[in-house]
Amino acid sequence: MIDRHSRKHSINRLIESWPFLGNKPVNYYRYFYTLAVIVAIYTYFFKRYIPGDSYQLYTIFSLCLSLLAFIWHTYLTKLTLKKAYAIFASLVFIILMPSSFYLLDHSSDFSILSFFLLSVSIDPKQTDLIRFLFYAKFFLAIGVLFFYVRGQLPDVTSYRASLHLVRHSYGFMHPNSLSMFAASLLYDFSLMKEKSTNLLETLSMILFSLLIYSITDSRTGLMAFILVIFCSVFKTQLLKVELSGDVLFVDIIIIFIVGTALSYFYKAGSPLSSVLNKAFTGRLSNAHRYLLKYSFSLTPRKIPDLHYADGSRIFNENFYVDSLMRQGLFVYLLFPIMIGFQLMKKNITLYHFILILATFMTAMMEDYGVSFCISSIMLFDYFSISRKPRSIGARI
Repeated sequence: MIDRHSRKHSINRLIESWPFLGNKPVNYYRYFYTLAVIVAIYTYFFKRYIPGDSYQLYTIFSLCLSLLAFIWHTYLTKLTLKKAYAIFASLVFIILMPSSFYLLDHSSDFSILSFFLLSVSIDPKQTDLIRFLFYAKFFLAIGVLFFYVRGQLPDVTSYRASLHLVRHSYGFMHPNSLSMFAASLLYDFSLMKEKSTNLLETLSMILFSLLIYSITDSRTGLMAFILVIFCSVFKTQLLKVELSGDVLFVDIIIIFIVGTALSYFYKAGSPLSSVLNKAFTGRLSNAHRYLLKYSFSLTPRKIPDLHYADGSRIFNENFYVDSLMRQGLFVYLLFPIMIGFQLMKKNITLYHFILILATFMTAMMEDYGVSFCISSIMLFDYFSISRKPRSIGARI
């Protein structure tokens, strides 16, 4: 009899410790949420980097998963003011924005709509989330390289005349895209570490960064590599310093304003503008051309591409200018307000503070900089420190 009870107790302990069986509703939700985020990441990647298909069905499927995750999380916890705003922002976004923007043409709009639903549906106590996202991105990168080697994805190259250098993409559509995706992997590797990287890990990160830089010659990517490696080496020390989320939110708003103002007030004959434009590799002047042509509006609209005299397209890669022109002021403001709901009255460690600010600064040069599909650090509720912590298992 004693042995039977002992065995039964042991089996119960095993069930509780097994991630898919212990506390079933919470763990089932966590893995469903992880699936929803991974599907969003893959959908975003396909829409942005693999041309030839709009991936409309994948987009709809991903948004449905995100909505189900939001509903499930709300059932497990409760409807908060933050979630009520997420519902409001999503509805306004869907009603005012042309559906072709987020379903067909603009991966950044799809990312923002997914962000409204998924960023507030996360469980901060899911310790393995970033590890899952890292491996999902890693296998995605392996898949791209595999299809590139088979000749099914092109190696889009560009020539940097000043250095007589050919830059490669190896299936990632553009050298900068390869560099930033590699930076995304490095971000996630650093985020899933609980303390500072050891010597071997640091050297591996440095070698990986140098390899990618030698292939892409992406200065934006190089700056991201250096920053992530610095934060990784000193992570233990940086985690000990906590800052107010209110301060971080104010800094983010400043970047939103500066990111727009630098292009808006750009002057071709100004020495200062020339220096800044060179530092931003011509992106200020490109965004300024679009502003001169289309300016701003209150409501969403399509922005036709501009072209140089030789017929080549002028790319506006400034997230802040591009989004404000296309989305209009009313829709554009939904995103920073959502960020405010997640950061206000929270604390954030200096480690995460630096990486978040770097992400928003990157968006001045690459419009996918503030996509949570590329930058996992954008999941603020996961990395911020709540002054009144609450797990989704509280009602279970």
